[in-house]
Amino acid sequence: MEKIQAAQITCTIYNSVVDRALIVLEEIGVKAYHTQPSRATVLRRREGLWGIGAGLVLEEEPATRLTFHVSVESAEDALQALISSCVLQVPGRGSAVYDEVEIAAESGWEVPQITPFSGANRIPLRDDLSSIVCTVQQDHGNHLARSSLDLGVPMPQVTTGEGTGLRDKLSLIRVTVPAAKEIVHVTVSDQESEEIFAALVTAGNINEIGAGFIYDTPGTRGIINNMVVHGQQHSASMEQLIAAVDEMKGSADWRRRVLSEETQGYRYLNDLVCMILVCNEGHASDLVIAAMAAGAGGATISKKSYVSFDGQVGAISPARETTELIVGQGAVENIHDALRDVGLYGDEISGFIALKKVGVACTHLGSSRD
Repeated sequence: MEKIQAAQITCTIYNSVVDRALIVLEEIGVKAYHTQPSRATVLRRREGLWGIGAGLVLEEEPATRLTFHVSVESAEDALQALISSCVLQVPGRGSAVYDEVEIAAESGWEVPQITPFSGANRIPLRDDLSSIVCTVQQDHGNHLARSSLDLGVPMPQVTTGEGTGLRDKLSLIRVTVPAAKEIVHVTVSDQESEEIFAALVTAGNINEIGAGFIYDTPGTRGIINNMVVHGQQHSASMEQLIAAVDEMKGSADWRRRVLSEETQGYRYLNDLVCMILVCNEGHASDLVIAAMAAGAGGATISKKSYVSFDGQVGAISPARETTELIVGQGAVENIHDALRDVGLYGDEISGFIALKKVGVACTHLGSSRD
């Protein structure tokens, strides 16, 4: 499997500034992008009448996730252009981050070089970030988003997808797991990631069968939306975050429970890779079947739209699907070969794979004594 080094940029912005972002992407030389609707969540302070009903309530606004690839060398220039155009350094505007990935695609697949940023002010980018992604049942996304905000994690985003794998296996023993999923995306500092990951495992009941799957990817760089409460910037320290969880749980016992690598029916998984399959709509399910036969355990499929700035899309459909597979490092080659053999790179499917490192993952695995 031949691989191309690239930076995968994800920009999550409110719909009101999407047009501005697209203008700058075309100007700097991005050839095409994928787009997906999302919900940006934040807390808003409700005053109530004479104090009755006062408190923080969850508020959500429609947002858009833009994803595209550039060379690793030009990733920071692309981010600076987006930050400058969309004023992302102001809390409440959006976020723009990138992860280094390896692309497996047909011969001739190229990563565009971006026009160097020529603005007067370069905004310092954070290089100490981790992205956490949690897939849960439909209508459970807001609960996890609220849990994240209560921990001081700024602006969780919620997207939708369809799960397969464990659901199909459980049907054999007559356990029903709905296909519709919600995916919660948060970006946190590396220093906070272990505690927040563990707290979200507990908040999402990930130790329960069919409840969900969570993983993180270290090494994210960029700028994040620092708003937790509308009109108030995120400023919580690590000590404040831990104290908040202690208060929620009533004691510090949760730390010993969730930070151990094996507790009450779930264990943390290591040495994993996230295989992101991108293909024309209608083919993801067949690709997942081939991947599972080659050793993958399950997948989450999301629908996206593809736009080429020059209008030359070839066999690529405007309607696309993205599938995330979290697999062991030793299984990547076999899964790739199986996907290639069923036509991943052919005109009908017009697919490619992006590979990125996973730090840790968690789902229900049963007791170690099972």
